[in-house]
Amino acid sequence: MADGYVRKLQPHGIVSPASVTLAATNKALWTVANIPAMGRDYWWAGKEIEIDVKGHITTAATPGNLTLAWLYGTGADANGVSLAASAAQTLIASQTTLSWRARANIRCISVGAAGTLFCDGEFFFSAAVVAVMDFFAPVIPVVSSACDLTVANNVITLQALRSGSTAETMQVHRVTVQELN
Repeated sequence: MADGYVRKLQPHGIVSPASVTLAATNKALWTVANIPAMGRDYWWAGKEIEIDVKGHITTAATPGNLTLAWLYGTGADANGVSLAASAAQTLIASQTTLSWRARANIRCISVGAAGTLFCDGEFFFSAAVVAVMDFFAPVIPVVSSACDLTVANNVITLQALRSGSTAETMQVHRVTVQELN
């Protein structure tokens, strides 16, 4: 903002959410209690936020691929409009409690029951977990499909899915949501 003030939205997490065991469908990496509602009357054309997330991941002896996505919806697993998703990234076997980070900027393009959001994000992983280390989601940013921006309690969640074994886990330790305007 012009005056240098940046508003960080509540809730401010004190305790890390529970670890999430990944599945072949999207799993929300936090509950709605860990993220501010961004529904009715929150968005306007041009409104922009930044979300910064830090956590850790553990992989199995025979891991598959990891795909991460930002979704706008109820916050439940595999619920909502996909704002951006990464390409599948090959996980490296038998890694324990290694750090990762995700960042996204989300800007409202249009409002209403068929509103649209523009999302571009980056993911950073230790080279011991994902050989690529850092990657974008999406590779080429696009405007979302229609998002109902009139629903009171919708949220933005970071969700993950995997292919391969069922033993990969991810845990979030910090979520910071900042209003940029």
